[in-house]
Amino acid sequence: MNLYDPNDLTQKHPVHREPPSVGDTQPVKTVSAGRGRTMSRLWFLGIPGLIFVVLAIATVSGYMSGLSMREVAEAETASSAAQQQMDQGIEDYLAGNFELAVQRFEYVLSLDPNYPGAAELLGEALTALNRPTPTASPIASLTPTPTPDFTSHEGMFSSAQDAFSRGDWTTTLDILIRLRGENPDYRLEEVNRMMASSLRNRGMDNFYASRLEQGIYDLTLAERFGPLDSQAVSWMNSAAFFIYANSYFGLDWSLATEYFGQICQANIWGACTKYGLSAKAYASELAEEDYCLSMYYFSEAFVYVAPGGAEPTATEVAILCATATAPTPTLTATPTLGIGTATATLETTPTSTLTPSPTPSPTEGTPADTSTPTSTPTSTPTTTETSTPIPTP
Repeated sequence: MNLYDPNDLTQKHPVHREPPSVGDTQPVKTVSAGRGRTMSRLWFLGIPGLIFVVLAIATVSGYMSGLSMREVAEAETASSAAQQQMDQGIEDYLAGNFELAVQRFEYVLSLDPNYPGAAELLGEALTALNRPTPTASPIASLTPTPTPDFTSHEGMFSSAQDAFSRGDWTTTLDILIRLRGENPDYRLEEVNRMMASSLRNRGMDNFYASRLEQGIYDLTLAERFGPLDSQAVSWMNSAAFFIYANSYFGLDWSLATEYFGQICQANIWGACTKYGLSAKAYASELAEEDYCLSMYYFSEAFVYVAPGGAEPTATEVAILCATATAPTPTLTATPTLGIGTATATLETTPTSTLTPSPTPSPTEGTPADTSTPTSTPTSTPTTTETSTPIPTP
């Protein structure tokens, strides 16, 4: 009988085995190697696709943003061009270049059909084009001007005097500036007086030609040589005020109307035309707020500019103003007297008016005596009709 000795290493030891459990009887799940490789491919393909989508979204967003910025820039450019053409059109209109003014105003309306004042000015320019053109007077032949002498300082000064005597202020200034550059001390006081007079006179000529900014510039330079005369100061102030008033034209019709109305009293630089246009636009703004004030400014505007399309509105506000301010009629009752002779009984109220003395009733066979009115500064008569029966004979 073989005995099993656990300490005997020469013997084979039996393997201890655990009894099988229920879990050992279930099938073991295995992961397919092919499926893992498919998932890896999907990940590698999905990442570039995701990057492409992100880039596409960013590209579209950038394009839309750029398109929006481009539209804003185009709108700003169009607005600037419209403002520039509007200003130049007004200058052409005031200078009598009506055909060019029409082209400019039409271009402004093509950019912005609702541009303030463009339609009205276009109508005015078209109306002016239909007026008969005055016959031009014959042009006198031009007298050639002598060439300035630049060989010496005395010759330059004499040439400046010649230019000054014929009213060529720009040539005078050019010669004197060159002389001053070569010899600043040459006949200093005379050169200063001639330069001041030339600048003053050229500035006044610019004012007469409606070149207001140039005129103000010349007079400002002339003022450096000494005080200006009162006429030059008055014109320079008027030009500055005109430019100030013009800054409100098309922006604030009430202020433009007020300021151009003041300049229109002098009737210079087309101020009355601008006053009429401003008053018409301001009256249109007031048409829904103040009928009577709107009617007033329409009447003021039509003195200087054509009604154009504002005539129906002007008629409407005139009717509304007349209706709103018409006095309410009061009915006056006519007293019906009974049989008898009416006599007047006076009742006084405490106001200072003329009070006639009562006229006595006529008696039978005797003419009635009429009293002379007396002034009583304390009462006003109020007549109350009373009926006196006729006595039976």
